[in-house]
Formats: sequence, C-alpha cells, structure tokens
Amino acid sequence: SDFFETLFGGRGARQAPRSAQAPRAARAIRGRDFEHPVQVTLAEAYTGTRRVLNKDGRRLEVSIPAGVRTGSKVRVGGEGGPGAAGQAGDLFLVIEVVPDPRFALDGADLATEVEVPLDVAVLGGETRVPSPSDDLVLSIPPETQNGCRFRLTGKGMPRLKTAGQHGDLYVTVKVRLPKHLTDEERKLFERLRECRRS
Repeated sequence: SDFFETLFGGRGARQAPRSAQAPRAARAIRGRDFEHPVQVTLAEAYTGTRRVLNKDGRRLEVSIPAGVRTGSKVRVGGEGGPGAAGQAGDLFLVIEVVPDPRFALDGADLATEVEVPLDVAVLGGETRVPSPSDDLVLSIPPETQNGCRFRLTGKGMPRLKTAGQHGDLYVTVKVRLPKHLTDEERKLFERLRECRRS
C-alpha cells in the first residue's frame, strides 16, 4: 500500500517544493511571416531578375525566378519576425507583374498584334514580332487575311518551376491599308479591280 500511495500521490507521497523542481524549458515559438510587395516588368518576369532590400541595416539581394506571375510569392527564409526561443519567420516577396501594353498575358501564354503591309499580306513575306526578350521573325503566307492568328510554339512565358518549358506566343495580323496613293498606285488598284471582276 505504501508503494501505491507514493506512486499515485497518496498521503505517503510528497512533492518537491516548486523552487526545488527543475526549471521548465521556454516554449519555442516561431516568428511571424512578413510579406513585402515587389513590382517587376514583363521582361524581368520572362528572364528572371534580382531585387536588393534593406532590412535592419542589412543588404539583402533576392533572386526572383523566371516565370513569376502576379500573386507569386518568393520566400526569403529566416528574414521574418524574430522567434521566441525558436526559429525566425520568413519574408515573402509578393510579385506584381506590371502590364506591358504590347502583350496580353494568359497563364504562360502571350498574345500580341502586328501590322502587316497590304502587299505582304497578299503576296507573302516576313514581319518582325516583339517578344519580352527580343524580336522574332514571322513568315506570312500569301493571301493572309486581316485578323489571322498565328501560334509561335514555345515563345511565351517560362513555366514557373518547370525548367525549359514555355507557353506559346499568339500573333494576330492586322493588315495595314496604304494611304495617300500615288496616281500610279491608284491605277494599279483599278486594274486589279477590273481583273477580279472579269
């Protein structure tokens, strides 16, 4: 009976005074995560870029990977709030991709428009197409209609976290009609109209 009383706190059991008990370890609490907005251009989102931040007098250089979108978060480990006897929180850069008037962005796909002279649309030829990195060359087949859409496979934005993969670039052709025709040009168009009527 003395054994059970001692084990389960009966009258024969005694607790050590609080001052004599071993001190409890401080509870580890992880620090808070912080967020910081960062703007990048479409070209920077295409190639990846860097940003330099100042935190508590320290210089932080952060890499922003290619393929980020508006709303993407880039984690900087241990740069958030301090922890209580524990790990510091993280800093997250919240990305905003600044719109580029040349392109519409849909996921990893891009869309743009190019103007093509009438003679190129009718007879075929080549035209230059903008992209976030450099210009591309698009072959225009003969008799291309106004509003015709071409797809350049793999020429869109990089796919985030998928190395080597890109979306597509869609190009809509806008046929540019000539203005201020010379007498010779007008005669040529009149002759063309007569030929098509016959």
